Amino acid sequence: MSRPATDFPHVVAIVQARMGSTRLPGKVLRPIAGQPLLWHVVHRLRKSKLIEDVVVATTTNPLDDAIVEYGRKQNVTVIRGPETDVLARFALAAEATDADLIVRVSSDAPFIDPGFIDHLVSSLIAQQGDYVLMAEGAPTAHEGVDPFSRRALDKLMMDAHDDPVAREHVTGYFKLHPDFVTVVRAPAYPPLARKGGRLTIDTPDDLAFVEAVHVRLAAKAGEASLSDLLLLLEREPSLRNINAHVKQKEIAMPGGLALIRCDGGGKFGYGHVKRMVALARALRDREGIGAIFAVNGTEDACEPARRAGFEARLLDGSLDELVEHLKPDLLLLDGREGPTRYELSKLSREVGLTAVVDDASERRLAADVAYYPPVPQALALDWSSSRCEPRIGWEWSLLGLSTAPSTARVASGRPTLLVTMGGSDPFDLTLRCARALTMLDPVFRARFVIGPGMANRGLVAKQIVTLSENFETVEGADDLATEFTRADLALAAFGVTAFELAAFGVPALYLCLNEDHAQSASAFEQAGIGLSLGTASLISDEIIAENVRQLLGDASRRRAMHAAGLMTVDGDGPAKVAADLVKFLAERRARVRAAL
Repeated sequence: MSRPATDFPHVVAIVQARMGSTRLPGKVLRPIAGQPLLWHVVHRLRKSKLIEDVVVATTTNPLDDAIVEYGRKQNVTVIRGPETDVLARFALAAEATDADLIVRVSSDAPFIDPGFIDHLVSSLIAQQGDYVLMAEGAPTAHEGVDPFSRRALDKLMMDAHDDPVAREHVTGYFKLHPDFVTVVRAPAYPPLARKGGRLTIDTPDDLAFVEAVHVRLAAKAGEASLSDLLLLLEREPSLRNINAHVKQKEIAMPGGLALIRCDGGGKFGYGHVKRMVALARALRDREGIGAIFAVNGTEDACEPARRAGFEARLLDGSLDELVEHLKPDLLLLDGREGPTRYELSKLSREVGLTAVVDDASERRLAADVAYYPPVPQALALDWSSSRCEPRIGWEWSLLGLSTAPSTARVASGRPTLLVTMGGSDPFDLTLRCARALTMLDPVFRARFVIGPGMANRGLVAKQIVTLSENFETVEGADDLATEFTRADLALAAFGVTAFELAAFGVPALYLCLNEDHAQSASAFEQAGIGLSLGTASLISDEIIAENVRQLLGDASRRRAMHAAGLMTVDGDGPAKVAADLVKFLAERRARVRAAL
């Protein structure tokens, strides 16, 4: 592109954008206040006094055809380049526009401020620098923009193109190597001279935060300024809680994609899916790694993952084609079915790291890392023929909750018993327990969870409430966190729910579906968290009723169980497993790089 000669540098904003974000796929075209995120970014850039051209740099991936089409409709130039090389895309965009100065713009920052951008660009020009940062100690709420010179871009291409930070983050290389080019400092910018917190969009909760801000400001698309937002957050700091748990991805964070294969629905229940959703949230929100679910089971088991913002599909056949297509960095397996040891060994050559959860099969021996609570079966496993590193302990317990456990109790006038037999209840234990509990005097209320996968769940709910005026049903709950805070005691089918009850400090009686569950429940009993009634098919209704009666009447014992549960299962298992996986992956990548 040729342009008239001028003494003033030609300033071009280059917006890096793609549809294949691992943490929030398609985010650049997701609507905010009725307009796509990319519209918000371009709209604000066009208000700058110094930026002359705005270019979107996207990839040659067919997914990004949608960005090209959007740019055509909005009269925005779109340049396409290699998917795995952001730096090369910037070089192509700078060449196409004959840029002298470049403003790198992140497409996930909807509140960029044109006045602040002009402030940075002016400082860069006045000091004849190659890259500009704010003065040391000068606070700013702004994020998502980096002005730098064409000279600095050319040097990156010539001298640092093979560096992964330069290729992925471009200006991030200057921050890690401040002597690489001439770095200058911009003075404080008074309108935004304060801390802003997290204002970028990487996850569904970030999107919810930005939507909530627009609603509270009663602002249409493009109307809410960053200054308006900061004043609102000073008045209503609780708005930050919507996405306060999300961790900003750092320059050196490995990033990547996890493929999660789990059983769910029908004969499997929903525990595997829900706890892997919790792990996927921790990977995405805390560690910067996206996730895609491949569910072995029924379609309804995909919904918990989709509601949490993840792509989920039913698994049709083996994992080979998915792994080849997605090229995930992590392959995580949680289920009773799945690839054989030999098949997983082959798959592990195609991914950075493989991990299994609660897996006692031979498959575990082909994984890189395996996670277990300290149940007897896990402690007895033989690892002598494997390179897999087992992690066994209560700290690795995965909960299937979308919110953090709360120790706050909701008091009621009489004891509350929570009865939960799993999402599908394949042995019809819910109705059986209701009938057994009619043997007791009505000195308590019982709340029966009707799972989404129960056969004839509507009929079961009607039958339960007709048995006693003290019986209530809980239907359509995404998770049971609210119920846990109300319960004085739980009668539960042993499974993932047992860990969740412990994390909330709810004393529990466990009905076990098989001998394997009974062995696992014994570890909970030994820890003082709850009592195992044994395998459900081998005990009478009278035993169920009598144990409920005794424990409801023993407040001292329930208090001890409450304390033991809180001390044993802290609810941070998903975050700990996610951090461990990312550390393991980073170490593996470092060894591979060192071997090259």
